[in-house]
Amino acid sequence: MSTRPTPKNILVAPLDWGLGHATRCVPLINRLLAEGHHVYLASNGRSARWLANYFPKLEVHTDIPDYAVTYPISGSMQFHFLKESPRLLRVIRAEHDWLAQFAERHAIDEVYSDNRYGLYHERIPCFIITHQLFIRAPWYARRLLYWMTHHYIQRFDQCLVPDYEGAVNLSGELSHGRGVPQNVRYIGPQSRFSEVFAEENVPCYDVVALISGPEPTRSEFQRQLLHRLLGSQRSALMVCGTPDESFDRQEGNVRLVSHLPDAQLAGVLKSAGHIICRPGYSTIMDLHVLGCKAEFIPTPGQTEQEYLWRVMGSGD
Repeated sequence: MSTRPTPKNILVAPLDWGLGHATRCVPLINRLLAEGHHVYLASNGRSARWLANYFPKLEVHTDIPDYAVTYPISGSMQFHFLKESPRLLRVIRAEHDWLAQFAERHAIDEVYSDNRYGLYHERIPCFIITHQLFIRAPWYARRLLYWMTHHYIQRFDQCLVPDYEGAVNLSGELSHGRGVPQNVRYIGPQSRFSEVFAEENVPCYDVVALISGPEPTRSEFQRQLLHRLLGSQRSALMVCGTPDESFDRQEGNVRLVSHLPDAQLAGVLKSAGHIICRPGYSTIMDLHVLGCKAEFIPTPGQTEQEYLWRVMGSGD
């Protein structure tokens, strides 16, 4: 007869970079809760608010250092992050110090960090969730970036990659290839829709557009797609990816909603005639689990999305 694991105090802390890092932690959080563990959540910004709404019984700690990632509307993405790199390294050091204090205060037994490189601890088992083993970068910065990424990954007990291990996978060279850190374990795609039954009695739209990503490019993507859809005269739904707001309005042939419950969103996507979205990795995992194809429009200059756009065949 199986026995339940001994209850632990476990911290789950996703990066606030769009909503994908938070949404893909849902299966993990649900599993830990089902096993009887005490789960602490930590994040910032829109991701923290999304987690608070999704798990209303759990406290979300927002005092964790904030990466405050933004995308430039114009100019070089690479130059933008080159300028940001000293600040981001300071944030990594700050969140490492934050964890030392938080772990002592709450008697933390395990840590699951989604793309937060500073959340490792010398005496506590710590796991980092990331598909970015080989971040896309210009050739002149690639070797240094790989070294830095693997330097931090190896400080964790395990690196959990949300993808298939073999040649048939979703992330391509981002998670596979020579020089994979020895502590890597592939855990398969992670999506909140894997635990959801899609609603069947939902409106069917010719086009469903999913808006995502950090500001200000999220708002600009919404503006551009709305202009395109208003000119198409096809029935369209735009899910704006702003769970901290609450709106549902009609503009011509386009219905705009701030967000939708999981089961309803799953049903809408499965019945959609055409889906338009960014090729963010968490979105790709969601569509994979639902069995949906999409037209992908990468964020200009975002090298990972441009790479995934090519891997996925540039859309449907």
